[in-house]
Amino acid sequence: MAQRNKTRNPADFPVLGVLMRGPAHGYEIYPELRQRLGEVWRLRTSHIYALLAGLEKDGLVSHERVDQETRPAKKVFSITNKGREVFLQWVRSPVKNVRDIRLEFLTKLHFAGFDSPEAVENLVSEQLLVCRRSAERLEDIRRDCKTDTQRAALDYRLAMLNAAQTWLNSVRHARRQFHERSLSAAK
Repeated sequence: MAQRNKTRNPADFPVLGVLMRGPAHGYEIYPELRQRLGEVWRLRTSHIYALLAGLEKDGLVSHERVDQETRPAKKVFSITNKGREVFLQWVRSPVKNVRDIRLEFLTKLHFAGFDSPEAVENLVSEQLLVCRRSAERLEDIRRDCKTDTQRAALDYRLAMLNAAQTWLNSVRHARRQFHERSLSAAK
């Protein structure tokens, strides 16, 4: 399987996102994730090191051993060009399923915010488009339902998509207001 098409563990991306901001060792990645994404991801340090090992094996990160005077040497990880490419492709793409909004989309939203307000706007717009298309597809399927159970299942999925769209619009509105306030304060 080509590396570019490899399905990655979703937990790889928060680790890559931290490394996009600069080199770090596992014990530095842990508090960064906990502070910024604590309600989204709960990764233990041991899990982070396992993720780093897999990312390094795939050529997405590399490490340098750094000697310490009174302690054993530590591994400081950096993202590679290949890792940067994989991360940016991921962070700029909407999630395909509404169930992935809670983990993946929120993580993408967080890291897109370091890029630019336009990156956030593009991500939210693309996600809204995915939700709208999914809702339209489910509405078409719902029209042909034969049982109340099928209809109820589709109604539930449609309600989740509608809720996601409402939330995405509120995120868009809040981000725009924040950006406008930031621009006004800078003047």
